[in-house]
Amino acid sequence: MYGLKALAESKSVAAVAVFAALHVVLDSMPVYVFREWGMYLEPLEGIILGPTLGILTAVIGASVSRAVIGASAFSFIYGVTGESVGVLIASLLVKGRWRIVAAIYAFMLGAYFIHPYGLRLPLWTIMDCLAAFVLIYPAALLSKQLLKKDEDVKGFTLAIMLISFVSTVAHSLTMIFILVPAGTYAVEFGTFEAVYYAFVIGAAGSYFEDAIVIAVSLLVYSPVLLFLRRSRTLRFPLS
Repeated sequence: MYGLKALAESKSVAAVAVFAALHVVLDSMPVYVFREWGMYLEPLEGIILGPTLGILTAVIGASVSRAVIGASAFSFIYGVTGESVGVLIASLLVKGRWRIVAAIYAFMLGAYFIHPYGLRLPLWTIMDCLAAFVLIYPAALLSKQLLKKDEDVKGFTLAIMLISFVSTVAHSLTMIFILVPAGTYAVEFGTFEAVYYAFVIGAAGSYFEDAIVIAVSLLVYSPVLLFLRRSRTLRFPLS
């Protein structure tokens, strides 16, 4: 019994180390001004590592990568928080805890639309967040496919795609929450015009991200997770 426990713990430590290292490398490679490649690792981290180990890995990876490149305080605030929430959402969905995810989404969306800027900024900029909110329950429902003994490749792939989309969009929504309802725009941008320009540019990029994460979920996440399940080398989630 002790040997099995030690083996499980060693696998968890190794998984955290590998994902943290990947996170650091990918976070050091910007996609464009507001994003790094590390965000595309979030769904996989959440699904494999689970809530506790997933958040720990995201915090370590996001913090170390920004410290290495000498990122600004705003990059730490947006990046570490956004990536941690993205991993958390993926890990909760794979466990079927859709109510917590829905509550997190509802809180941030409600705070955004209550804020005066939420009514003045274009609605199209946040449509992916609204779509993800609607898809929370279906994603959690389909997440059972990841843990079932009976293999349904189509259901497995669809579950991964939905979890990836909802968790990645949660990262974007967290950044929106920090910018608008939390009020960092007042320090970072000052005027509404500056906020509007940055918000629209960022929103346009977020739709590009959505397309990428869907493609990555099909081409990378699904084969990796299918291999892990079939080989039984690593039972997920680890926490």
